[in-house]
Amino acid sequence: MQKLFLFVILLSLLRCAPGPQISPLKSSMQSVSTLIPQQIPQPAPGTGVIVGMLKLEHTNQPMVGIELYLAQHIGATQDTPIYKLDPNSAPHAITGYDGRFVFKDIPPGRYAIVVWNPFNSFLVRNPATGSELVIEVGPDQVYDVGILFERYP
Repeated sequence: MQKLFLFVILLSLLRCAPGPQISPLKSSMQSVSTLIPQQIPQPAPGTGVIVGMLKLEHTNQPMVGIELYLAQHIGATQDTPIYKLDPNSAPHAITGYDGRFVFKDIPPGRYAIVVWNPFNSFLVRNPATGSELVIEVGPDQVYDVGILFERYP
């Protein structure tokens, strides 16, 4: 009887094994390994690359496994903070074990980084100003936004 019980437990655990990761927004997730300067990808012709690191403000610890999206600026002027985010087509990244992230092959335009989770999504703040970080992506450019600090995962 004990062998049967143990077998049932093992069988149920095997069924719970994680499969391929899919984000709650139905977009495929790509883990980002640790990037060293030599590993920063070069953009495809006519596109840009954004790299950086995300840490918790109060502990200075890396934010690991955090989903990030790029929201496109659609405001009438550069100072109008209106952004569009379609999770099915927006550029997407996940922070690595050290908090690093990379967005590859980004079309030129103005973008804000969105930290997404099931309970709360928000724009990443510019460490210098405290307002949302807006990145003007140009063709054939790599943008290192440095270390970004956020209060919440």
